[in-house]
Amino acid sequence: MSPSLGLQQTLKQQLTLSPQLIQTFEILAMSSLELQQKIKAEIEQNPAIEIPAERSVSIERISEQESRKSPDDELSDTTTYDPDRYRSDVRLSSHYDQESADRNQQFLEGALAKSETLQESLMRQLGCLRLSEQQRELGMLIISNLDHNGFHKNPPETLVKADARKTLLAMLPIVQSLDPPGVGATDFRESLVLQAKADNLAPEDLEHLSAIVYDHLDLLRLNKTKEVAKSMGIAEEDVQTLYRYLKTLNPFPGLQYDSIETQYVIPDLIVRKIDGRLQLRLNSENIPTISIDPEFTSLATDPRDKAYKETTAYINNAVKSATQLMTQINMRSETMKKIGLELLKFQHEFFLQGPRYLRPLTYRQIAEDLSLHETTISRAVQGKYIDTDWGIIPIKELFSSALQATTPGEEDVSKRAVMDMVREIIDEHSGDKPLSDQKIADMLENKGIKIARRTVSKYRKALHIDSSYERTT
Repeated sequence: MSPSLGLQQTLKQQLTLSPQLIQTFEILAMSSLELQQKIKAEIEQNPAIEIPAERSVSIERISEQESRKSPDDELSDTTTYDPDRYRSDVRLSSHYDQESADRNQQFLEGALAKSETLQESLMRQLGCLRLSEQQRELGMLIISNLDHNGFHKNPPETLVKADARKTLLAMLPIVQSLDPPGVGATDFRESLVLQAKADNLAPEDLEHLSAIVYDHLDLLRLNKTKEVAKSMGIAEEDVQTLYRYLKTLNPFPGLQYDSIETQYVIPDLIVRKIDGRLQLRLNSENIPTISIDPEFTSLATDPRDKAYKETTAYINNAVKSATQLMTQINMRSETMKKIGLELLKFQHEFFLQGPRYLRPLTYRQIAEDLSLHETTISRAVQGKYIDTDWGIIPIKELFSSALQATTPGEEDVSKRAVMDMVREIIDEHSGDKPLSDQKIADMLENKGIKIARRTVSKYRKALHIDSSYERTT
């Protein structure tokens, strides 16, 4: 059969997502902070969007202002000027909501001040020293090679050619003497020793401290001071004293200058117990209300203008984009409110009595009640928080897998509730020997919860609780 060219028609159905629908999903998945940034970016790009200034205007007030006598009518060439004379009148004549204006302006222009980075701080200190041009350049080279912990990214001797290594290594102690103490080290161990040197620790104590840092930290973490003292040939009391001093040092001195911005949490939902009843509120205070700027829409009013068609098309596109954004924000708010009401229904006992009463819950259960797809619920709760009487927690933590109860007729228990029980069992144990993971699993089974030892171990690690061996020592 010889190959040939031809046309063939096929009929098939295909589901595609429009750009507007994709943007709707993106806004639904945004946290409050991300939505703030999104609105700010849209305001900067789209002139049709405005944050309306809150003014209180009425016909009666306008009439009152017109009937109010003008201050200029009472002035003459011989009138003595009094700066405070009309200040109260001016204040009373203004009905502009200044607090609202300040909030809107702060939203548009406000930003966290950029803090000084570790490199910037060290460079500034280096500039205050009396150094030669070569020393200053080598010092800047060493500083630029430090990571966010204050440690070398690459070995210092590899930064320059062989003929300049001696000068660079001579410059290294000068950089290490800058603030904070401990920077310019290879790792946290060297950093701890440098900080001890900066504290002018006695030579003998510094030698013992170095031995502890490099050889015995793991043993001291297990509180094996006798073994360390015997190995070093010094008194156990001296080991304890040096270890206490070591705990006052910072193993990662550069982190205090970490340039990573603090991520603040703004809850999207608020649930409070008021007069014995639960009340749900959508936290929309941090999301500015936006509207269409009427002055912008009225720019193209003269059809005789040469650029009338282009101007009208631009205005219509901008207004359409702004309207879509407002609709998408409202849809996000409505979806979050519906999810909040469902959580209030399913996790009623949790909101009233605490984490121990958290019930097993899946995205599918919420999705079926709201006639939505479970991926929509997952997208909506991702990265969002709820403010409860038990603290601000991620909404996704209210969705928990179930652990089977061994007692017939008993309801399944959520993972979060079991983790809370594990913590309580460990905290309330008063025996001489700490409980092992297997013993905790047995105690939970006696309470009607079937759980494996390795699952207890996983929950214990998630709670940042040491093993029974480490709790013993």
